[in-house]
Amino acid sequence: MAFNIKKQQFWDHQYSTGQWDVLKSPLEYQRFEAVRTVIYNLESKKPKVLEIGCGEGLLQQKLEKSSYGLFLGIDISTVAIEKASKLTSLNVTYAVEDMEAYNPPTDFDLIIFNESIYYSPTPIQLFERYAKFLRKGGMMVLSIYKTTANDILLNEINKSFQLMIQTDTTNERGTWYCCCYTF
Repeated sequence: MAFNIKKQQFWDHQYSTGQWDVLKSPLEYQRFEAVRTVIYNLESKKPKVLEIGCGEGLLQQKLEKSSYGLFLGIDISTVAIEKASKLTSLNVTYAVEDMEAYNPPTDFDLIIFNESIYYSPTPIQLFERYAKFLRKGGMMVLSIYKTTANDILLNEINKSFQLMIQTDTTNERGTWYCCCYTF
């Protein structure tokens, strides 16, 4: 675990003060459902899933246990991972890791950047680096909030990677894109 302590402290403060409790709102249901639908429709019926920026494990909590063979969630926040660790089982693991430096222990069928890619100073390079940890025929899912800067980022990603499907969800807080890329 090698990462920037100041960055970790920032995220720990955010989670310990409840600033990310908004993700537990019913308004988030559609966004999480768009990501879950990708998992449920995978050809691999017991996929190995890596969620980058998993926070407290909200996505995994909403998944049917039979929808994955292995689920690994990483987040830089110790506070978030302590909460997520209550969900640990034989096939579910959570770890405090910095997405910029993390090297997964195995290959995955699906890698999910759930509202996390835009926190990287080099998001395109990060996306490319994690693509190397996909099994042949694997997919990456990118859930991203609609802003002008994120639209530019998404356009850059779409130039380099094959977009399979995009689902947009909107609620009173804004719009999110859920993009699925095949490799």
